[in-house]
Amino acid sequence: MVLAFIALLAGVVPAWAQATSKYKACSLLMASELETLLGRKVDRYSEGDQTISDGPWKGETMSTCTWILGRTEAQLSVIRAPRTPDERAAGMARLREAEESLKKQGWTTETVSIAGAECKIATPPPSSNVPGRLSACVAEGKGLALLLVVGRPAAPVDVTAQQVKALADKAVARLP
Repeated sequence: MVLAFIALLAGVVPAWAQATSKYKACSLLMASELETLLGRKVDRYSEGDQTISDGPWKGETMSTCTWILGRTEAQLSVIRAPRTPDERAAGMARLREAEESLKKQGWTTETVSIAGAECKIATPPPSSNVPGRLSACVAEGKGLALLLVVGRPAAPVDVTAQQVKALADKAVARLP
């Protein structure tokens, strides 16, 4: 679940993005919804699946859609929801690892719990002169978990956790 977030933190579009997708992540959000939130046009998008190679989701398929909007992006990843408290803890530990990576680079982070989702807001160091934030929310519905990340370290955006959570809710509502 969090591998896509880590790839996003590295500033790359995953090489595994392909034309087919198990969970059809790109169908869960409309380009117009992202354009309205970010004030930019979607230039392109890619969708694909990855087989998780380790941890509690080993062998599971994670579907990801990445939308490129100018210099920034939004990424939605979908995988089977955690079945046990241990799986949930392992998934959140991976998210915390990504958060710690940003902190080591001077970013500050904030955790925001909003009605059924946990969101992370990361703000770049003042010395970077980069305005905006990187925002991510993890939510669950219909037996699936999703992670929506808006912004990227080289091009954060000025969105709130509530705005990202609202988009995540739309994606959850559209799950099959």
